[in-house]
Amino acid sequence: MFLMEIPDKLYFSISEVSKITEVEPHILRYWEREFKQIKPKRNKRGERNYTKKDIGIILKLKSLLYNHLYTIQGAKQKLRERGTKEELKTKDSINFLKRIKKELISLRKTLKK
Repeated sequence: MFLMEIPDKLYFSISEVSKITEVEPHILRYWEREFKQIKPKRNKRGERNYTKKDIGIILKLKSLLYNHLYTIQGAKQKLRERGTKEELKTKDSINFLKRIKKELISLRKTLKK
């Protein structure tokens, strides 16, 4: 299976996403209805504009459904778990940075004395 390299641009049409992911447009539209994580914006003409994040989710979903043989429900659960793990990582990172900031402020105060 050959996957195209994702071009460096902000938005992609459904036909571009279809070529990159090797998923038919009607499947992409179905997945968009079934999986809330896929959220292409619409332009003034009502056409879908996918981001790289959307493409990443589509590729992950394709792998879950076609390679790992998850059901739609199973894939939904797996994507929810993945989202929760990413949220926890983000919260951990923020807390870590806050601790570093406090330590730097404390160190600066000490150095000013």
